[in-house]
This record gives sequence, structure tokens and C-alpha cells, in this order.
Amino acid sequence: MKDEQQRDNLFGVLKQVLKTRGYTYAKLAGVMHCSELTVKRLFKEKDCKMSRLQEICAIVGMSLADLVDMQERMSSSAQYLPQATEQALADDPQIFVFLLLLVSWIDTKRIAIECKLSDAHIYQQLRALEKLGVIELQPDNKVKYRVSLPIRWRLDGPLNGLIKQANMRYICHCIDQAANADYAFSSASRLMTVESAAQIQEALAQVKRDFDYLATQDQMFHPSEQLVHTKLVYAMGPFPILEIFRPND
Repeated sequence: MKDEQQRDNLFGVLKQVLKTRGYTYAKLAGVMHCSELTVKRLFKEKDCKMSRLQEICAIVGMSLADLVDMQERMSSSAQYLPQATEQALADDPQIFVFLLLLVSWIDTKRIAIECKLSDAHIYQQLRALEKLGVIELQPDNKVKYRVSLPIRWRLDGPLNGLIKQANMRYICHCIDQAANADYAFSSASRLMTVESAAQIQEALAQVKRDFDYLATQDQMFHPSEQLVHTKLVYAMGPFPILEIFRPND
């Protein structure tokens, strides 16, 4: 049943890729030199030879491995790292930030340029993550993850302070950049029922899913230099206004 679900997910992602690249069943059939009916049957039954699947991937400019990677990123549920690993990252914030960049699918060459890091420093950071069991270092500073992605952080764990600090600074940055069209900030407090609040929270969760989906698509089909590292933050819940606005002791 699991294999069947994975196959369904894989074909679902492939259909989205074809749509994004402007391929109809008829257009794909023309390139593959087969009938449109054959292509429709292939996607309906979700059963074909590996070579045929590889052929379709090649037509849209990707490998089968790329497709599987994309499917896993879009369907995997976030997993925690071991508590000891989180503690090690909390003890060395530089490695934590480096890992955040890696799991945002930013390659090491771009990290080196934007963070002004030497090749030696990049290698040291990668080796540190390898020692923690997070990655396996490959030739040319490529990485193979030894943990499940995406990663979920314990908000009440060792990284609590760093997570709070980073998000508060980012919110302040967005407020300061309010006049810049590339940024958005909004804040509101109203009286509402628990049911209405739950409805809004689900809408926000859908925004997060859309954010992940569109980012995954963009990273598959656009060169890295055309992409902007973008952050999404949202928070919602009962508002303890007196506690929030209480003067500092």
C-alpha cells in the first residue's frame, strides 16, 4: 500500500511539473511519438517501465532522481533531530545557521559567496555536520543527508533561544522595511470564537503549504541566481495584551 501511495504521489508531482512546463498530454505524446490515449492511460494507471518514466523526465529537463527528490520534499512530514544534536547546534550557532542554509537547498558555492566564507571554512562546517551525523560529505562539497527532511525543531528544546532571537530580529527587520514592496508585515487583534480562530489557523497552514510547494518548484526550474532567499513567519493565538505590554522590571 505504501509503494502504491508513493507511486501515486510521484505521478502527481510529474503532472504538476508537466503543467508548469506547458506540456499537455497531446504535446507530450507528440514528443514521445505515441498517441495521446497512450499518455492518458499511462497517467491514469500510473504504471509504466522505468525507461518510459525517465524519458518523460528528460523531456521536461530533469532526471528521475530529481523527480523523486521533489516528491519526497513535498510529501515528507517534518522529523526532529536527536536532542543531543540540537544541543550541539545550540552550542555552536554558526553551524546551526549553516545547516539552515543547507536545508533551504542553497548550494555551498552560493553560501560561500553570500556569507563571505572561504572554501576551508565551508569544508570545516560540513565536516562538523558530518560528525554530528546530519550529513555525509560527498566529493566537491556535495552532501547526502543522513537524517529525514524536512527537519522540525523543538520549540521548547535547546535551540529555543536562537529560534526566538532569529524570528524576533526578522520581524523587526520586516517592520523597518515596511516601505519596501518586497516586504510585508501585518498585525491585528480582534475578539472571535475559537471556531473562527481555528478556521484562520487552517488558512495560514495552507499558506505555508503553498510557500513550500512554490519554493520547491522554483528551485527545480530556475537557476539559483534568479532566486531570493525568502522567509515566512506567522503566529496566532490568544493575545495576553497586559503581559505583552507590561513594562520591563
